[in-house]
Formats: sequence, C-alpha cells, structure tokens
Amino acid sequence: MKLEDRSKLQSYIGEISGLKVRDPDEKKFKDWKENVEKKLDEAFGKGSSEAAGFKRLRFFPFERRGKTKDDPLSEAERREYINGLDEARRYLSRFV
Repeated sequence: MKLEDRSKLQSYIGEISGLKVRDPDEKKFKDWKENVEKKLDEAFGKGSSEAAGFKRLRFFPFERRGKTKDDPLSEAERREYINGLDEARRYLSRFV
C-alpha cells in the first residue's frame, strides 16, 4: 500500500470520532463508509480480502424499525451504531 493510501485511511479513522454523535447523520455516515470502501478498493484492489472484510462489518442499519428518519435513536440503537464504528476503527487501524 502506498503512503498516500495509508494517510487517507488514517484520516478516515480520524473522522470516526466526528461520526459518534448523539443523533447521527445518516448521509454523513453513508458518505464516510462509501469513501472508505472506495479507498480500500483503490489501495488493495476490488474484491481484495481487505476491502471484502470491511464490507462484512456490521454497521447500524439506518433503514430501521418502521420509524421515520427524524426519530432519535434509542440507547440500544445508539450502542449498535457506536459498536459498528469502533469495529471499523479496529479493522482500519490494521492497515495504518
């Protein structure tokens, strides 16, 4: 992996803190996730084990529970959301 790829992954890891808010922004999260997936494909190749491993991580499903987008997350949902981000941080940290 190139130094610039490593640096970009490090910046995405740094962005995780900003995603951990009481009322997460679905679009901001999805944009971040998509950017990370693109970078892993770019750095390791499409279909690589590194990219596939990230795609297998279990993130909070925002298409949830029959509530509207504007409904705040319950504490259990918030924990699930944060746990997914923590798992992503651990996973991505292996490459930087």
